[in-house]
Amino acid sequence: MDLSPTWLALGPLAAFAMSLYFLRHLWPYRAEPGGWLFIATIVCEAIWTGAYGVALTVHDPTLRWVFEIPIWFGKSFITVFFLAFVLEYTGRGELVRSKWMGLVAAMQTTSVLLVATNPLHHLAWSNYHVEPVFGAATVAYTHQPWLFVTMLTFYFLGGGAMVVLVDAFVSYGELYRGQTIAVALSLIAPFAANLAWLFEIGPVPALDLTTSALAVHLGFDFYAFFRRNMFEQTPAARRIGERAAIHDLGTPVVIADSEGRVIDVNEEAERVFDPDATAGVGDTLDSLVGAQLDLSAHEQSATVRTDGERREYSVTSSPVADSTGTRVGYTLVFQDVTADRRRKQRLEVLNRVLRHNLRNDLSKINGYAELIRDGTDDPAIEGHAETVLRNGRGLAELGDKAREFERAMEGERHRKRVELHALVAEVANDFRTEYPDGRIETDVPEGLELETDPAIVRLLLSNLVENALEHGGDDPRVEIALADAEATPRSAVLEVRDDGPGIPDHEVAVLTEGGENDLEHGSGLGLWVVEWSASALGGDVSFERDGGTTVSVRLPGVVTRPTPSAS
Repeated sequence: MDLSPTWLALGPLAAFAMSLYFLRHLWPYRAEPGGWLFIATIVCEAIWTGAYGVALTVHDPTLRWVFEIPIWFGKSFITVFFLAFVLEYTGRGELVRSKWMGLVAAMQTTSVLLVATNPLHHLAWSNYHVEPVFGAATVAYTHQPWLFVTMLTFYFLGGGAMVVLVDAFVSYGELYRGQTIAVALSLIAPFAANLAWLFEIGPVPALDLTTSALAVHLGFDFYAFFRRNMFEQTPAARRIGERAAIHDLGTPVVIADSEGRVIDVNEEAERVFDPDATAGVGDTLDSLVGAQLDLSAHEQSATVRTDGERREYSVTSSPVADSTGTRVGYTLVFQDVTADRRRKQRLEVLNRVLRHNLRNDLSKINGYAELIRDGTDDPAIEGHAETVLRNGRGLAELGDKAREFERAMEGERHRKRVELHALVAEVANDFRTEYPDGRIETDVPEGLELETDPAIVRLLLSNLVENALEHGGDDPRVEIALADAEATPRSAVLEVRDDGPGIPDHEVAVLTEGGENDLEHGSGLGLWVVEWSASALGGDVSFERDGGTTVSVRLPGVVTRPTPSAS
């Protein structure tokens, strides 16, 4: 073998050494998105640079031609694997497995085979001969059409990869910009050097500096890998996550342009709106959904017939804008609210029945019970009438409590600064009048102010105090006190304590488990009103039994705390 060392081989051999070093560090990341494909890219780079570096020292024409096979293998496949890596890395892996990538790989395989058999047909080049430059065994030949086809594919694939990377740089946010722009810029130097060789630009057209320029390419890759953690923060996670958020969502999602033409739909939208696949992308939104929608309305309702049934949907429309802020379309999310609306209708009907019909009938029952009680001398009949009257009044009070809670919940929230000491005192005074035999004590310092809804706070405390007084025996004692004022800086914790038998465990369990059934249920609405009121205020309730019951209520929204002297 005629080997003549030359300094021109240092560039490609340096790139070869850098490739081997890089492969050693890339190997642990082979399972990451695009990992194997990036390794394949660097392997092609190592083959190309190593073969060209050695070839520059081989002056024997026959042997020198043999080195063209690994050189053109690396050159033909490096951009194939690089584009595949970029697609996988940015979350477009389905394109890597498409028939188009298969055709590209087949074309480049054909190119390598034509290079290997070129002496038989000269489709890649002709007039091949060694033309030394500065002692290096460079070669010159006449470029034939297939060589230009191969190189056009080379530039097309590399350029496509750059476009995808620039799109990721623009679209995926600050987290991925460093690595995506570095990998995109890495192609500029080798592309420029290769174009100069292909079109024989410069004083020594036989010298191909592409392999030396690949060292610059590797420098950008090193930065992306070692400094920007390119395989620890991959754009694929964001793109796939965004796509999954739409296409894998169990709620219909439709994307339409500004004219109302459907651009994309997820699987659930296809199932609901177009089970027979007769409409879809390209059709108008109204024809797909079967209802007229206002794209500019943020929230609206739509009635859709699907599976032979009429369904009600709450439609949320969000504008989609391009990078300049120009509105280009809308994303519409369809939330099936059929069950909720039917439930609401049933509750409204039941509420009307309870509010009007049952209330009127209870008034009649109580009136007749009073007449029977007052009009008889029979103690047994009088006792029965009293029982009917007591239960009737209890049911009426239960209905009144439900209506009071409904008014508090359905009305507008009137949040304002409330002095808690004064509010607690008002509630206590109301019950002192109603329950003269009960003892109600308060221990809430002046100066504690909350930003809250006083009507709901009053409703909550009233139900707790009433519950304690009614179940506290013949001489009930209730205390309302501020507990641990400094434990939660933005909340106040009130404790309502009584010395009665305590709230039964099964009634507390109903609240903590979130529902009632035939076996476990409460005896009324009081504790539910407490739970719902605390939740509406953003607080919570807890229960403790120890010689009575202590109910702790956390109320958020503290704006002013009492001074130590006031406490």
